[in-house]
Amino acid sequence: MMGDSPSGESGWVHWLPWPCASSCGRFEIVCLLDLQLMAGVVDKALVRILALRRSDVCVCCGSVLAVGDRAAWGNVAKKVTCLPCLNSVPESLPSSGEVEPRVGSREIEWGVGGRSVAREAARRSERHRQRQEHRIAADREWRVRVKAERPFTGRLQAALTPMARVQPVPQHIQAWAAGTKGEQVVGEVLEAIPGIIALHDRRKPGTRSNIDHIAVTSAGVWVIDTKVRTGKKLEYQDKGGLFSRDERLIVGGRDETRLVEGMAWQIEAVRRAGAELLSDIAVRPELCFVDATLGLLDRRPWTVRGVVVCWRACLPDLLLRPGPLDGQRMTEIAECIISRLPPA
Repeated sequence: MMGDSPSGESGWVHWLPWPCASSCGRFEIVCLLDLQLMAGVVDKALVRILALRRSDVCVCCGSVLAVGDRAAWGNVAKKVTCLPCLNSVPESLPSSGEVEPRVGSREIEWGVGGRSVAREAARRSERHRQRQEHRIAADREWRVRVKAERPFTGRLQAALTPMARVQPVPQHIQAWAAGTKGEQVVGEVLEAIPGIIALHDRRKPGTRSNIDHIAVTSAGVWVIDTKVRTGKKLEYQDKGGLFSRDERLIVGGRDETRLVEGMAWQIEAVRRAGAELLSDIAVRPELCFVDATLGLLDRRPWTVRGVVVCWRACLPDLLLRPGPLDGQRMTEIAECIISRLPPA
């Protein structure tokens, strides 16, 4: 959706989710205005207030802000406004109709990248810890009991039996933790891309399956599945014959084409959620690998059986391609998907 600034220039109104300052963990709508926060006119209810991670300069008064200072941040303009300057502007945007927010200030659950994976990783880790504690406690009780029942042979048996010890975290639990990090990293990259609407961790109703990320862009909708393959080399292979194609995705020397095939149900779920709004809009699948290695000539994404295979550095170029959708249409599509694909 386009809006005109008081100076007559036009800028994008971009809606993105950011955590509220409260401990409830809910999300608020953040209005990010290009053109230096609309020449100083900011709706203070729709601005993200945060503690700075690096020193910066206020775009309004030019004062230097140190690390840890609280300020207002606009993700599209990538500018910082100090709180005194923010408090000196009107409470809301002008009522002359220059900017008319599509969504408003109501709360919408945009999702958090990796939240369901982190929850599952924590559950599995806790269950592993409880099993370890139960096994060690049972071993301790057995040793006390056998020594009491048979003072001589029991002591000998207890001495010859290895004691129960804490075992390392299994690889499958470590994989869940790594998946959490990967989804969080990709989520941060998506939220830093201007002009798109990013949804995270959406659940398919009636199942335990989830979609990692959905990006609504001017060129259409991208369904993004994140995979962490630390140190594994990505390769494209065509094992077909002279007149046929048999595309394969090779990761670390292993055939991982099943990952490509697993995107089919995600595309179908998003199309069903978008219903009539996506009837004439492209919905594209994408596999985004985190911490994988590439060949010397592999610097651009490739396609395997209709699925784009890429890495996080490629996301801005892929998602910022021009298209027919304006901000209002993008918001309508995002709201429709949100209403039918709840957060996981």
